[in-house]
Amino acid sequence: MRDHPGAPRSKRRRVPRVDVRARGSLAREYTITYRDHLESNERVVGGTFPTQPSPDPEVSVEQGIHERFAINVGDTMRFDILGRVISARVTSIREVDWRDARSGGFMFVFRPGALEEAPQTYIAPLKGPADTAARARFQHDLVERFPNVSVIDFHEILVTVRDIMSKVTLAISVVGGLVLFSGALILIGAVAMTKFQRIYEAAVLKTLGANTRTIAKILLFEYGVLGSLAGTVGSLGAIALTWGVSRYALEIPWRIFAGEHVGGVALTAILVAAIGVLSSLDVLRHKPLATLRAE
Repeated sequence: MRDHPGAPRSKRRRVPRVDVRARGSLAREYTITYRDHLESNERVVGGTFPTQPSPDPEVSVEQGIHERFAINVGDTMRFDILGRVISARVTSIREVDWRDARSGGFMFVFRPGALEEAPQTYIAPLKGPADTAARARFQHDLVERFPNVSVIDFHEILVTVRDIMSKVTLAISVVGGLVLFSGALILIGAVAMTKFQRIYEAAVLKTLGANTRTIAKILLFEYGVLGSLAGTVGSLGAIALTWGVSRYALEIPWRIFAGEHVGGVALTAILVAAIGVLSSLDVLRHKPLATLRAE
């Protein structure tokens, strides 16, 4: 629970206890810590991060908690730590780069001086043997010698995640390949449906003095523009879809890779132009006189 003793008058509002508990993750258990410094993946975006110990409980809040639950600098939060309720004043808001796994991250960081006597757990990463059997023996020996140590094998977790991601990537690649193959068939069918009209247009152009090379360049340019438009529409759709999934589904930072999108548009234009020109070879080979007589 929290109060708002130091909030500005425009932002101050009393929230019933039931409403705060109904806000979801604010009432769940959190892993908290205390320290007198910021990690390399953290920066203060509001308030001041204290570095000197103090007996008065003060806490720094992660930016996501600040935005989701409207917790501001000067508010008071109540923490139930193993049955002991501690009221801490919010002194700063921190932005945490969660992609930097080595530096870790905490939602709540207390000022030194208030939690030194509380039960504590130390977390440290350790690189173990690469072999599965050797790693299992290492964990067994470590736990046997230090019974109060809990070992979490992230290697197995990463292997499982990597296996799942590889299967998902394979499925997406197969579906993408089928879509690309279907698109090529549709393009060939569209060219075949307008074949007679293109033969007539080519005959007129040849009568006016255009040679086969010139007509091929016209077709190449036409299909190249169509491919560029298709690639641009697909790229914009992919950007919008990945932004929505990253922002609302996965809740991870979103980045745009401009080089990959430009390359995708260029590759689509080249592919469509090649398929269009190859499907129009009969148009280039037809004699204009026979076509005009048929008309």
